[in-house]
Amino acid sequence: MEGWWVTTFPGSFLVILISSSIGSPGAGPPGRPLDSLMTEEYCKNFTYGNPHRSEFYSPGYPGPYPAGIMCFRTISADYGYFVRLDFRDQFNVEPPSHDEPCEYDYLEIRDGDKGYSSLLGKFCGSKFPPIITSSGRSLWLRFVSDGTIEYTGFKAVYSFIQNPLETLPFIPKCQFEVGGSMDFIGHSNISEEHLQFANNYSMPIDCTWIIRVEKEKKVFLQFQEYDLKKPNDCNFNYIQLFDGKTDIDHLKKKFCGSKAEYHTSGADVLYVRFYTVGEGIGSKFEAFFTASREVSELETCSEDEFDCSDSNCIDPDLLCNGMRNCAFGWDEESCAAGGSNIPLDFSQTHVIVIIICLTLLLVGMCAGMIFNLVRKLTEDKEDIQASREKSLASLAASAGSLGPDVDGHRTVERQDAVSVEDCNGCYVPGPPGGGFPFNSKD
Repeated sequence: MEGWWVTTFPGSFLVILISSSIGSPGAGPPGRPLDSLMTEEYCKNFTYGNPHRSEFYSPGYPGPYPAGIMCFRTISADYGYFVRLDFRDQFNVEPPSHDEPCEYDYLEIRDGDKGYSSLLGKFCGSKFPPIITSSGRSLWLRFVSDGTIEYTGFKAVYSFIQNPLETLPFIPKCQFEVGGSMDFIGHSNISEEHLQFANNYSMPIDCTWIIRVEKEKKVFLQFQEYDLKKPNDCNFNYIQLFDGKTDIDHLKKKFCGSKAEYHTSGADVLYVRFYTVGEGIGSKFEAFFTASREVSELETCSEDEFDCSDSNCIDPDLLCNGMRNCAFGWDEESCAAGGSNIPLDFSQTHVIVIIICLTLLLVGMCAGMIFNLVRKLTEDKEDIQASREKSLASLAASAGSLGPDVDGHRTVERQDAVSVEDCNGCYVPGPPGGGFPFNSKD
């Protein structure tokens, strides 16, 4: 049955006529999302509610909530106080099928100020949730509806109650906001105060970096250092990357092993969460991000951008800054020695493999040269030794042909020798067979 009613949003003069057929069965294609402006207006009932009465409501309350909507809010108290949440008047959200957890429409509540905080519960159906009290200063809430069957929703009241057992000193949230065309993040941003607090009270270090870039741009994140004290143990240390929001649905990557890969966000906001506790404290990481704009095959980068030749454009001021802001490093190509080589990134796997192969090849060549040199020297030494032994043997044989002299010395026997005096210092051998030389006679 179709009908119309008038609803006003607290804290606003906006009046909207809403048809009861919005999102109802047969009213249109299931799951058809609302446009952003309509979503924002509907969510005001949930995100703002009535702060003067400390109340908030399901979108469209007291009428049915719309189909295909998702709203977020965080309720935070001052230091030393808890947040208490109670539901009044009605709670009427589409129930699950059979005994399954809430799978269609639900209210999600987490114990903290982020979408990755500990889950306190997902609530749906017509049964009132219990009174919920945070363990810290904040509660994170999300309301989700699918594309069919809407119910009348709920009304919630929140209050702040003092924590009489608060003994830990106050410490601000470990959260950082950065932006621009490029910047660095890492463990060095964490203050000594947070490190001492974690060590003194056995508390975790749980820090978040919110990276915001210009609209229509993405965040390209690269790790320069990644050293976890307990690699492959996600209970002690890890890094999470969230696109746009911090709820689990927007979790894109989680690193807790021995390597962290680069990541390009799907939105203009990237959340980087670094968690370490106990034996994991002391883990380190350093990364830098680049704001890039993705273009289609038919588009080109503008005149005030640098084309990375991979469908991404970056700020031209990043050229030749010593960092590979383009995925393939083309922004540093003309900056290398000689202007023709791309500087090597020694953290890349293929570069490491090439260096290892070249090193092994060089070591093999050197080992072969040394082996051949030693073998040649050994052979030459053996040849010299054999030659010396042969010479000694020859001398020994010659010594055997010498006769003893009167004084015990040996004298060489000369046959047909002519004394030096007979020819004025020259030696003339006798003619063969005797007689005069040259067959002549005086």
